[in-house]
Amino acid sequence: MRQSESIIFLDETHPIDALEILANSEQWEFLRDKDDEISIIIKGSWREYALNSIWNSRHESLTTICSFEMSPPKKKLSKLYETLNLVNTDNTEGTFVYSPHENLMLYRNSMSLNGELIITSGELKIAIIRIINIAEKFYPTFQITCWGDAMPKDAISVAFGEAAGYA
Repeated sequence: MRQSESIIFLDETHPIDALEILANSEQWEFLRDKDDEISIIIKGSWREYALNSIWNSRHESLTTICSFEMSPPKKKLSKLYETLNLVNTDNTEGTFVYSPHENLMLYRNSMSLNGELIITSGELKIAIIRIINIAEKFYPTFQITCWGDAMPKDAISVAFGEAAGYA
């Protein structure tokens, strides 16, 4: 059994402490300057993703923002925004937002953690990997929308595995 699989986090463990232990165990690059926040870099299939997780003790929620750089041509921004609307309508786990001022695609996900939660590092890792997998799933959709000739409705079919066109 790997060390990270044997750690059990009880409600006494601060969620950001738990993420730091997990990041250290998984050898993910991380930075923690604040008690309620941690930044982690995770390499995906398409690129590296920056995750910023913030604990809100009042609402007992962990919000994670996964971001990656993206600089689409200005003439394709309207297609990108249309694609984002389609993606966000069909993806119920979180929300994508494009920040043109920072040239970043952001994926926001919140997880409500109730006071009696018992979470293993394996479950925490699954939650983080799920966020990365969603970013990976839609990355090609955004790429073919911005740098290809695909229309948003056709581009989104790439992520959902729907057939587009005729063979």
